[in-house]
This record gives sequence, C-alpha cells and structure tokens, in this order.
Amino acid sequence: MSTFSIDQPFLNRILSDIGDGRIQLPDFQRDWVWDDSRIRSLIASVCQEFPIGSVLTLKANSTGVRFKPRLIEGVNSKKVDRKPDTLILDGQQRLTALFQTLMSENAVSTKNAQGREIRRYYYLDMEVCINSETALEDAVISCAEDHLLPVRASDGQTEPIDLSSTREQYANSMFPVHKIFDSTDWRQGYSRYWRDNDEKIEWIYQFESKIIQCFNRYNVPVIELREIPREAVCLIFEKVNTGGVTLTVFDLLTASFAIDNFQLREDWDERFKRLKKQPVLGNLDSTDFLRALTLLSTDASCTRRSILQLTVADYKKWADITENGFIRAAEFLRNERIFRAKDIPYQTQLIALAAILASVNTSHESALNDEKSTKEELLKAYRAKEDEDQKIPRWYWCGVFGEMYAGAANTQIANDFSEVTSWLRGEVDLPATIRDTNFQPNRLREVQSRASAVYKGVYALLNKCRDFRTGVPINEKIFFDDKIDIHHIFPKKWCDEQGIEPSDYNSIINKTALSARTNRMIGGRAPSEYLPRIQQEAGIDKVKMDEILASHLIFWDALRENDFEKFFDMRTEALLEVIEKAMGKKVIRENEENNQEPDIFNINELLKGLDSQN
Repeated sequence: MSTFSIDQPFLNRILSDIGDGRIQLPDFQRDWVWDDSRIRSLIASVCQEFPIGSVLTLKANSTGVRFKPRLIEGVNSKKVDRKPDTLILDGQQRLTALFQTLMSENAVSTKNAQGREIRRYYYLDMEVCINSETALEDAVISCAEDHLLPVRASDGQTEPIDLSSTREQYANSMFPVHKIFDSTDWRQGYSRYWRDNDEKIEWIYQFESKIIQCFNRYNVPVIELREIPREAVCLIFEKVNTGGVTLTVFDLLTASFAIDNFQLREDWDERFKRLKKQPVLGNLDSTDFLRALTLLSTDASCTRRSILQLTVADYKKWADITENGFIRAAEFLRNERIFRAKDIPYQTQLIALAAILASVNTSHESALNDEKSTKEELLKAYRAKEDEDQKIPRWYWCGVFGEMYAGAANTQIANDFSEVTSWLRGEVDLPATIRDTNFQPNRLREVQSRASAVYKGVYALLNKCRDFRTGVPINEKIFFDDKIDIHHIFPKKWCDEQGIEPSDYNSIINKTALSARTNRMIGGRAPSEYLPRIQQEAGIDKVKMDEILASHLIFWDALRENDFEKFFDMRTEALLEVIEKAMGKKVIRENEENNQEPDIFNINELLKGLDSQN
C-alpha cells in the first residue's frame, strides 16, 4: 500500500481550503516571511503559468502522527472553527505568500531588500501584462500601506497616485491582486469607467483572458503523505526544506505533546534557565536533554526514533531525574577542573554522563535519604557512592583520551550508558570504553588547538595545577576571576627566533593553564627572563617557583636553561603518566612497542604531592 498520493488541485481550491481551516500548518513549522521581491516574482510566475514547485502535505489524521495545528498567517481565526484535514510540510512560504496576496484584503507582511519589515499591497499593471512579450516581474507593482503608486517618470507623472480609490485604480489600469478570484465587480466598474474608450475596454477582456483565467486554471502538484511514522515526518521535512530552518526532534515532539495540552517548549525553557546557571552546561540544548531522558526511559536507546516515541507521561516521569543528572554532571566536571562549556571534550559524552549519574543516583540515593534504611542498606549505599566516585572518572577519561566519541555518537552513548551502569552494579568486569581504549603517545604532539578532545582533556588535567604567580590551586572562582586559559610555556616569538618547529611549540606539550596577567608578563621572553620577573612580582623564591612549575608538570631546570628539547621530552613523559593515571591503564610508548628499554626520567619529585595540593 502506497504511503502517499499525488493530486493537482486548482490553486483557488487550495487557498480557499487554507482560508476555511481545512489546510493548516503543524505547530513545528517556523514563522518565516518572504521578502517583497520573492513575492512579486511568485505572482509573476503564476501569471505566466510557470511551475512554482510541488507542495508536500500530511493527512492530519494519520495513525500515530498527531501534531498541534495552527492557521497560516493571514487567515482570520475568528472565521475558522474546525480541525484541519491536511497539514503542510513543504510549501508554507509559497502558499502563505499567495494566500495573503490573492485572498486577503489586508496588507501583506514582508521585508524589503535590507531585511526591514514592511507591509505591502500588490497590483498588476494591466498594460504591461497585456503587451509584454517577456517576463512579467515588471507588471507586479508593490505599494506601501498608503496605496500610493510610485512616481513613473515615463508617464510624466510628478505626484504619486492613491490607489486606495477604485477610480484611480481604473484610471491607471492597476488591478488589485486580491481581486483575482473575485474580479466581477471590479471588471464591471472598470468597463463603466472607460465605456467611451474602446481601447481600454479591450484591455479588460484581454486581461481577463491572459491573466485572470490563468489564475483560475492554475494547478499545483500536491503530494499527500498518509500512514507514516513520526520519525519519517522529521526525516522527510529535513530533506525537502533545504532552504528553511532545520527541524529538530524537539520541534516535532513539541507539536505532538501540544495535542495533550503539554507545552514542552515552555517546560524546557524553565529547566534551561536553571541548568545554564552552571557555566559548564551553557551549550546544552533541548535535543541533548531529550536524548538523556530517552536513555533513562528506554534503558537502551537515544536515537531519533526512540525520542519521537516518548509520551507526555514518559517525559513527566523522567524530566526532573534527567535535570538532576545534568546538575550532577556539572558537579563532576567541576571536580575534574572543567569549568566552561567550550572546554568539554565531547558534548555528546556529557549526555551519557548525565544519564549514568541520574541512573546511579536513583538506585542508591533513596537508601541514604530514607530514615527507615538499615545499617546494611546504608553501608551498601555509601560503598556504591565511593565506587562511583572512582569508576566514573576512569570511564570518562578513557572516553576522552580514547577519542571514543569521535564517531557514531548515538551508539557510543547507548553502549556506555548500558555498560557503565552495569559495571557500577557489579554485573560486568569493564565497559568496552575502558577495555578497548588505547591512547597513542604521538597524539600529544599532534593536537594543537582546542577543537581536539585530547587537547581539552589535557587542559582539564593541567587545571589541577597552581597559579603561576600566587601558588594557589586553581579552582572555579580563580579560573574565572583571573581569566585562566591555556597559553604557551616557551613563547611563540622566542621559539620562532630559535628555529623551533611550530608543530612542536604549538602542541599541548608546550602549553599550560595561565592567568591573563601571567601571560602578559611572559610576553615573548625566554623562560630564563620571565621566571625571575614572576618571582619578583609575586614575592616568592626559587624553591617556591619550582614547586609551582612542578604542579604544571614542568621540569624546572630545563625551563630555566631555555632547553626546549629537554623540557619537551620530560613534559611529554609527565603528561603521559598523568593521562595513564586518569585512564587507569598503561599507555604503550613507541620504544616499548619495539621491545626497547624505555628511557628513564626521574619525575617522581616532579609529580610528588600534586594530588595533595588539590
């Protein structure tokens, strides 16, 4: 059985059905106004019986597809009291423009070439329509709300003419476009006005034959979809609306939930006001929220199909739990020294993180808050919480440094949610993300911008250091107050002067978390120059400065000696050890792969006490 039908109804019938509400828009359609130039071009196309493209519609009562409808802009809502038979999926702009110009006596809301909102009335210059052998764009006249006909120098006209008067319309042979489908009275009035002018009388007959009859017999190809699932509507809409605004699953779900009198957009707006108070959640959007909620609801999936199968009851049951999951995710990220949304390695991993934290929270938080819980239940809950505090960071950093979310995100999110929650319950040994992750040491040299997840991951680990000048551990307040960001250790200017390769000095190995003030003090100077300046300005001695450098995983002797190569090798190893600690697994070096003896760097003192400082 076909899922669609094809028809070619008259344009007049389509516009009439729009006017009485038989044809409406699904609520997910966005308002969008064509500019004046496109409207005039559209009218000219119909005048010449040029095709204006097909229209895609959806049978309003299709099984399983329920959307809140709304009238096309310009339709008088006071005259419509019925549910639609048909919803427009593609063709909204064309049909809205045609309805407002051809069926409404009100000025059309549009825009000028500069994008400024204007209101226009449209007329057809009968003389041009009759005599033109080419395109008719020049025959379509656009007037402002005052109906004043623009001055036409070719006619010797000096003052604009007020076309709001039918006498002036007759005198200037300007036919109001909104009279196309109801032209009898106007044509008779025109004939009476020019009853003594045979040429003008002939014009009205020619105009009726060439233009008015053209509109009356104009057909529009209409493809109507019938019994299709909701997710197919979303996919089809995205494919046909290449020039419009992308339709999201949130838009579809909003229109669907509205049928049950639940305002999803308003609910999300209130939740986002609360969530965005966490700076690290600033890039969270409605679809991210729905994906996490669907994971919790289905315990398995966050695909578009799964989201679109949510019911209002599902949403109400899991929305607060999901919101709490994101709040807990923000707390987790702060503990891992990720304070801003742009510094999150993978936004998609945040979805899995929030769902995992929401799930484990509901599983043991009730025992901790229940006064009736036994000692055994409380002890089990506390142990589960401690287990969670160790396991989730390990999974998170394996996902980052294994770059596990660089590919098919939906699959990775679903797998991690299922496996990590099972791991926390003791049902599996290790999630695949931990088991299969292998960090490649050469990635440290390769990553050079914050677009890389590895770059952001190393940056977060470096945020566990001390401020270069004060020696105070970097926390969220210091991060924002001192404008901490990642900057070069050996300055770019100095490196260029020494002939050091940009691929080396721009890598994350030569960068660390510094305040804006410290970075200005460094400037383009050699380390041997800027370190004494920082010490003097901060009032600290060399020993204290070396302790601070150690917290940045910087081998101080190499830095003070301006020995970039030695610094680079030592810090590479130090960063690899910190990554190993975060992932909870060994990083295989190149020399180990070749069964060579590894180089030994005495960095124990460099790393000693790093965790205790934080």
